[in-house]
Amino acid sequence: MPFFHLDKEKCKKDGICSAVCVTGIIKNDDERSPYIDEKNAYKCISCGLCVAFCPHEACYVENLDTSQFSKVNRDTLAAPEQLDTFLKTRRSVRVFRKNTVNEETLNKIMDNVRYAPSAKNTHNNRWIITKSREETVKLGDLVAQYMQEHISEISEEHALHYKLVTRAYKNGKDIIMRDAPHIIVSVLPDNYEWKTEDGSIALTYFELAAHAHNIGCVWAGYFTSAARLYKPLRDALGLKDNEYIAGAQLFGNPVYKTRQITSRKPNNITYL
Repeated sequence: MPFFHLDKEKCKKDGICSAVCVTGIIKNDDERSPYIDEKNAYKCISCGLCVAFCPHEACYVENLDTSQFSKVNRDTLAAPEQLDTFLKTRRSVRVFRKNTVNEETLNKIMDNVRYAPSAKNTHNNRWIITKSREETVKLGDLVAQYMQEHISEISEEHALHYKLVTRAYKNGKDIIMRDAPHIIVSVLPDNYEWKTEDGSIALTYFELAAHAHNIGCVWAGYFTSAARLYKPLRDALGLKDNEYIAGAQLFGNPVYKTRQITSRKPNNITYL
């Protein structure tokens, strides 16, 4: 079976597939028909650009799942004005409803996350998601425990901050996990060169997809700092020694919704 599948009747020999091929393994023969030499098939990273950019639906490579292909419906693409409003109304949410996010909605969000870009199309993210507020609280307790145990090892300024946070936490004000019903954690191999970038991009896709489904998110900084260092917390997450946490987000159904778009600092741009 050939690695590169081409419908010669549909192909217009326009060279698009070979032009967009990341690894440059799609070549054009003397008649300008695209092909991949079988000896170069191992170089394919399954990015799907040949399929995505072909206007004729004329080709695909063997290691792509054709059952997931779908034609782009231009009518459903966000107009610039819609995208402008969507991006500017995304705000960090710190007040959540007690009910959990339904599984169908979460599955739709995670399906979008699969399309986040990653270096060489590796998609090394492994996801950890709590199903209930009870499980999220257990992790928050371990973060508070970490803060208390490590106060003597950090600067005076940070130590004071940790004391205030843990005191509030003991008194029932959950500054650490924000009373969120869920947390999602991005985990990648520690020896992977682009672990921080890939994890952060994927989490940003999660945050934006969640916003589209009216689910609120906030980055879990206290949790991430603790989970990178604190063995009891890492054990609770089932992390291996060779795994790295790129980041985490608390999420749930928000109590409040964005009503106005507020100001932001201007961009600091240097044009070359």
